[in-house]
Amino acid sequence: MTKKMEEEQTQSVNPSEGDDINVSEFLSFKKGKAKVVACKKNEAAGPSEDGKKKSNAQPVDLLPFLQREEKRPIRPRNPPIPVTPEVILPIDPFVTPEFPRFSRLAHWMDLRGIYRVPFYINGKEIEKEFFQKMDDAENNLNKEHINVAFEMLNCKRVEQGAWFRNNNLPAACFVPVKFLEVVGYAYESVRKPHKKKQTLLEGCVGELVKGLIHPKKVWLEDVDVIYGVIEDKLSYHYIGVEIQLMDNTITLFHCGLPKANIKRAFNQIQELAVLISAIKMELLGEEVNFEDISPFEVKFAEGLPKTKFPYNCGIFVVKMLECRSLGLKSMANINDETAMDLRSKLCCEIFDQFMDKYFQEGQRK
Repeated sequence: MTKKMEEEQTQSVNPSEGDDINVSEFLSFKKGKAKVVACKKNEAAGPSEDGKKKSNAQPVDLLPFLQREEKRPIRPRNPPIPVTPEVILPIDPFVTPEFPRFSRLAHWMDLRGIYRVPFYINGKEIEKEFFQKMDDAENNLNKEHINVAFEMLNCKRVEQGAWFRNNNLPAACFVPVKFLEVVGYAYESVRKPHKKKQTLLEGCVGELVKGLIHPKKVWLEDVDVIYGVIEDKLSYHYIGVEIQLMDNTITLFHCGLPKANIKRAFNQIQELAVLISAIKMELLGEEVNFEDISPFEVKFAEGLPKTKFPYNCGIFVVKMLECRSLGLKSMANINDETAMDLRSKLCCEIFDQFMDKYFQEGQRK
């Protein structure tokens, strides 16, 4: 019985004696069948421009997951920008970094898989896309870029504190982009106070003003000057702000915005002038009544560089505030021709400031 079953199974997989199939004929049959299937797929794909039937299938070597995105390495494009004689090298806002510093950043961005080294700023991981977008000529800096740049400038002020004191520069700090926006939300509550006593020094505003969170500087004690930005959300432009707590003034830094954009932002800044004055009154222990508030004086800085391109607004504002905080009067090196080099320099400085020192030392060897 078992032998009979084996014979039946053999016949089911092997050709019978009457079936004389030539191997070459069998292969040609398979090829013909494959051509028929391909023709049916072409018919389903529809006619091409020249009227012939062809497949819309993408060549295998062009599939996205097989393509390695090639990015231009971050490096200077123009001749090096010379040293600024008025300041020391670690805080020079213009001098082009040495090439090894760019190469370390490029090396980190090329690391993948198990070789990848995490990069954190204030507990938040920074991806390589952060630097790619910052160094992209057609992208304006976003809020994250500006916040990280301000945090770096705060660190430099601490590290080079002796230089700032020796040059009689006022104690200052840079605040996150969101801060001035959040302060503005309180305008209506100050203008029309509720029966319950309102205070501006609550939540994240109070924590920052009292030095409980980054940059951990107490207003009127540790710092007298505040630097930040106001964002015009309709046009995606930034206006730099310098708040002099002792002189009761707010100075604006813009890079040639259309008048309509300035007017929208100016209305917001006028409200901010009232609120900053109210915050100062609270810090000094005075009772805040809307009728008794003397708004800070608002004025525009003069002789500022202008840009023709909206995507250069962010880097212009960051560099203008940096120069102002260093007491530099000349900002001639901030222009459309040097904008890309200033972006690359900022990428390199941020990486050097916050990357783990062991990674840095390993790349110097």
